[in-house]
Amino acid sequence: MEVEQKYNILLDPLPEEWKGYPIDSDFQTGILIQMALSDRELSPEEQIYSSIDLLFPETQPPVEEALDAIIWFLYGWYTDNLQKAKEDKTTVTDWQVDQWRIWVAFKHQYRIDLNQEKVHFWAFMALLSNLEECSYTRVADIRGKKLTGKMSVEERAAYIRAKAIYALDSKPQAAEYTDEEKQKIDAFDERKRKAAAKKKALEAFQELTGE
Repeated sequence: MEVEQKYNILLDPLPEEWKGYPIDSDFQTGILIQMALSDRELSPEEQIYSSIDLLFPETQPPVEEALDAIIWFLYGWYTDNLQKAKEDKTTVTDWQVDQWRIWVAFKHQYRIDLNQEKVHFWAFMALLSNLEECSYTRVADIRGKKLTGKMSVEERAAYIRAKAIYALDSKPQAAEYTDEEKQKIDAFDERKRKAAAKKKALEAFQELTGE
């Protein structure tokens, strides 16, 4: 379903209702709806009705209209090509796994304590998607990074290791290497190990000599 791009933050107040039905516009509501819709322990019906209850805590529209409202609430803020964005199935954010990275980023860059302040979901998503480089954006970039043949063996190996660390799937896909690539990776790891050992020895020497 296409989301009509009619809203403009430069011209319009942030919405607090949908077609006359009051909504809970808080960012936590948006997060909880996304978590409900991706919860594999819930049936599709439970996912839908949980989301409706979250968005409309008071009077609720008919179910079919409420489904349109949920899509509008989740994506109405997005102004780029939504269809193209949906084609990329890579998940780069997990609200549970990334909670501290996101909280720290908002506290540091926007002076917003997400544990204390109310923020409209659309404003939250806009701020989240425009964060300057931080631990959250770096991790998200690693998860979304496409491995290409143009990468060096060392760069590819580094990304694969990082992807394994920050993977959101329980079983990250194992990388396949040729024997030559494995030898180069082993040699690269050995150089890193020797460099670390040399640095440690130098630090110990400097501590003993007082230099």
